[in-house]
Amino acid sequence: MLSVKQAAAKAGVSDSLVYAWCQSGGLRHSRFGRPGKRGCIRIAEADLDGFLTGCQQDGRPPAAPLVLKHVALR
Repeated sequence: MLSVKQAAAKAGVSDSLVYAWCQSGGLRHSRFGRPGKRGCIRIAEADLDGFLTGCQQDGRPPAAPLVLKHVALR
C-alpha cells in the first residue's frame, strides 16, 4: 500500500491532486484511523496503476469540432 506522498511521486503529480482524485471517487483508496478522525489514506499500487491507465489519452483529435456559443470573435 502506498501513502499519498508515494502515490504522488509514482504518478509524477502533487499530493493535493492525489487527495482530489480520492475525494472525487476516481481513485480507490482505504482510510485508516479512528471514527471521527482524519486517519491516513493508503492506495493499493494496482489501483493507482489502473487509474493512471484509465487517464491515458490516445492523442486523436475530438470527433466533432468544438462549437463555442456566446463568443464573439472580432
